[in-house]
Amino acid sequence: MWPLSTPKRPKQFLSLTTENTMVENTLSRFQSTSVETITFAKASVVGSKQHERLLQNLLPDCRKILEPFGRDSAPAIAAACLAAEPDALLLILPADHDILDIGAFHRAIESAATAAEKGAIVTFGIEPSAPATGYGYIKAKNGDCENALTVEAFVEKPDLKTAESYLAEGSYYWNAGIFLFRVETMLNALTHFAPDVIDGVRASLISDDACGIIHLEPEAFARTPSISIDYAVMEKAKNVKTVPVNMGWSDVGGYRALHELLSDSETQNYTSGPIVLENSQGLYVRSEGPTIAVNGASDLAIVATKDEVMITAIRDDAGVKALASAVQSNARGLGIDPTLKTRAKDWLWSAFRTWSKVGWDHHNGGFVEQLRLNGTPDKNADRRVRVQARQIYSFAKAIEFGWSNIESAKTLVDDGLIYIDKYLRHREGGFVHLTGQDGSVVDSRRDLYDHAFIILAGSAAYRITGSKLGIELANEAIAYIDEHLKDATHGGWFESSRGELPRRANPHMHLLEAMFEHYAATGADKALERAAEIVRLFETKFFDPARNILSEFFDADWSPQNALEHAIWEPGHHYEWATLLHSFDNLTGHDTLSWRRRLIRQADHAKSTSLSKFVSNTLRADLQVVNDNCRLWHQLEMLRAYLFHPEVAPRSKSSALLSDILNCYLSSAPEGCWIDELNVSQEPVSEFIPASMLYHCVTAFELVMPTCRD
Repeated sequence: MWPLSTPKRPKQFLSLTTENTMVENTLSRFQSTSVETITFAKASVVGSKQHERLLQNLLPDCRKILEPFGRDSAPAIAAACLAAEPDALLLILPADHDILDIGAFHRAIESAATAAEKGAIVTFGIEPSAPATGYGYIKAKNGDCENALTVEAFVEKPDLKTAESYLAEGSYYWNAGIFLFRVETMLNALTHFAPDVIDGVRASLISDDACGIIHLEPEAFARTPSISIDYAVMEKAKNVKTVPVNMGWSDVGGYRALHELLSDSETQNYTSGPIVLENSQGLYVRSEGPTIAVNGASDLAIVATKDEVMITAIRDDAGVKALASAVQSNARGLGIDPTLKTRAKDWLWSAFRTWSKVGWDHHNGGFVEQLRLNGTPDKNADRRVRVQARQIYSFAKAIEFGWSNIESAKTLVDDGLIYIDKYLRHREGGFVHLTGQDGSVVDSRRDLYDHAFIILAGSAAYRITGSKLGIELANEAIAYIDEHLKDATHGGWFESSRGELPRRANPHMHLLEAMFEHYAATGADKALERAAEIVRLFETKFFDPARNILSEFFDADWSPQNALEHAIWEPGHHYEWATLLHSFDNLTGHDTLSWRRRLIRQADHAKSTSLSKFVSNTLRADLQVVNDNCRLWHQLEMLRAYLFHPEVAPRSKSSALLSDILNCYLSSAPEGCWIDELNVSQEPVSEFIPASMLYHCVTAFELVMPTCRD
């Protein structure tokens, strides 16, 4: 169902066949019944932790069991059983089906209940109306329960000839994936046929939280086999029955099924949104934004969202999946020269290799702050805590990207977290700012910028590797800044435990980024609340709309410092804010498009006069250049912002920038390293290779690599 259905909002949460969402329609079928012998208790929903807010909004009265990630239907059903009373009858059904005849369904449930009370696991077999090849089938024979047939076999999706023979024989039914059983019956079956499933789910069950939600613990759940209930139990058990039913059922498995449900009888067209059709038939056309005009077409599905347009043969459901996979795996990199994407990936792999070998201090522990220009570690440099966290984040992302040496990356993530936990704590809470290479404290301030990166790294480590220490450190850093650095009067957070001035927008920008990662890892609403506060500060304090400038330095009450030495701005921060505001829009629906375009266009004015392809380091509000050197991180953030905003920067512009970065900053450095800064003559002026830059390379290059998340 892409592009309507996405991982963030799958089809269960869409209004496809009625004004209500499919999950709401599913629940509404059990609000009442005309069958006197059955009543329905309060419903439970097994869903994804990622969709907690959607489920809370749409199904506020349902009990919720939330999985940290998918493990197919057997673990989900096991969790539902463990949360129910053993002698209860449990009806299991997907939340994305359409059923027209609710009365027929309820009568079938009544028949199924009789068999389930006698110890059967009952399925519902849909009486086939056509030789469908997209469904599994149930082969049944007469049994000893009224209206419930004994199941002989479950059959995989057949080819057309086989499906036609099933229809002719008359003892085959479509498998709807709907089940009814006594909880104790299914628990016994799981214990006998799939003990790893029931044991893994039982170990992962956590008691209800304050909202009555059961969360499945990620580490234990990860050890639970991913398997369907059909393979785990149904194909092995002997006490399986099916109740045939004709209830106008559809699994709404693609646009063809949706078209058949909704199209008019005259032209066989269905339209939703601003659509114009001429001389066309057999179309499903839906727009959630732009006007769509079609002439002389037939048998197509055409769908437009605010970001994407999909056109496909209406009967080719597999083709839609292929398109979705191609787009979702590399949406931001589409249109970039493939040879450049390969170069970027190869270089990033070499960077992971290099920094995994020389970036960790095996004698003292911890990541080195920088390398010399010959690629050897600078053992005399003091170490910023933010750099320790950035390296942890970078190697966690290496695991997510599928870098070949995952064991090495995992060791560096784990060792880095242990190093922070053991050596970088302040005795009064929080984490120190700067240490010597031997771990001795050089600067004990508790800095907001540093804590933001501990939150980012710890959350990413937890999300990607399941590290408990990672999320514990992240939560501890959050607790510290909220308790000790929060400014209850003027908003935001103070610079550090010393409360020094000027205040800066930059640490808040990185805290915003960290809140996105923390939300992705935990689903905690509080993370989005902090993010929203930071965005409000951007809109009301940080950005100067009269000059289109993101101010850098502020007084205690967030008034911009206008002294000449403080009235400067950095183009890289403009680009970075544009990217992060885009992410905030996607998560919350808050519209920041105008802000983002203004940030990018103003930053583009900072292109160096001598190196017009790169932006200078710092400028004054009147666009006078303060520092005309060009650091790498500004250019990487420019690339990121361009890739997220193709309406501002065509893909040809992004390709050219990526090529220039590879050629000017990366190719001439030691393997897996970079030139940190160029002067106006395009000559290196850096004395060292800072480790902190790996983080910027990771966040930029992930957008052009097909193996990476969008």
